[in-house]
Amino acid sequence: MKKYIVITVISLLISLATPFIFKNYVEHKPERLEQAFRFGGPIPFAEQQKLLPASTNAYPLEVSFVSPFQTKTILHPVSLFFSFLVFFLLILSIFTVLNSYFGKKPMKRKQ
Repeated sequence: MKKYIVITVISLLISLATPFIFKNYVEHKPERLEQAFRFGGPIPFAEQQKLLPASTNAYPLEVSFVSPFQTKTILHPVSLFFSFLVFFLLILSIFTVLNSYFGKKPMKRKQ
């Protein structure tokens, strides 16, 4: 049970950190400069409105996630849940494989 709690906490922390890791890329100047971008991974779950530069020389452009304390952020709970689930299952499977490989105790042979 303790193993699942630890994996849950690690998965949740990784999921909540992914918007700061993954960036959005804008290659050409869009018609509307006010755009909504979704951040996070593997399934984007945090949405923020961004005002893009008007100059065409500013493109290509990487758009970064800003802390939710500094700007309005819309969280999509279903996407957040599935992103968390992906990390949980990935970490659980890696832990299970490593535990089955390295966690085996040598068997004593009867003679």
